[in-house]
Amino acid sequence: MPVFTNMATLTYNGNTVNSNVVSGQILETLSVAKTAVLPEYSVGEDVTYVVSIVNRGTSNYENLTITDDLGGYTDADQTRYPMTYTAGSVRYYINGVLQSAPAVTAGPPLVITGISVPAGGSTLVIYEASPNAYAPGAVGSTIVNTATVTGG
Repeated sequence: MPVFTNMATLTYNGNTVNSNVVSGQILETLSVAKTAVLPEYSVGEDVTYVVSIVNRGTSNYENLTITDDLGGYTDADQTRYPMTYTAGSVRYYINGVLQSAPAVTAGPPLVITGISVPAGGSTLVIYEASPNAYAPGAVGSTIVNTATVTGG
């Protein structure tokens, strides 16, 4: 857990006085994890991703956005995307209950909006993407693929 320290300084008429130093921990209320169901990929086969969002707080989070860079990288001053979102594949669960599909912009990058996570609850967003012509084809190649959650 991240730690913070805080101290005040008072300067008056040329005198400086420091307060006591206070330390604490920043507790996560919202945690996010992204996992590929299978650790390897093959061109022509979909990869299933699971984004898990857990809310340990006492307030709901509404209207969150998940952005997946689909493995984008720069090549010859152009961004190449080695993964292509599989249209219609998003499944959205709140506390294990399937919800209506959220808004999806296939991109790239892939953007999924309108995600909610209830207080003390969890949300799963599951979707598929397939490797395309920009995906490394050699055995043992990897794609660094990152999802971020913003908003709320």
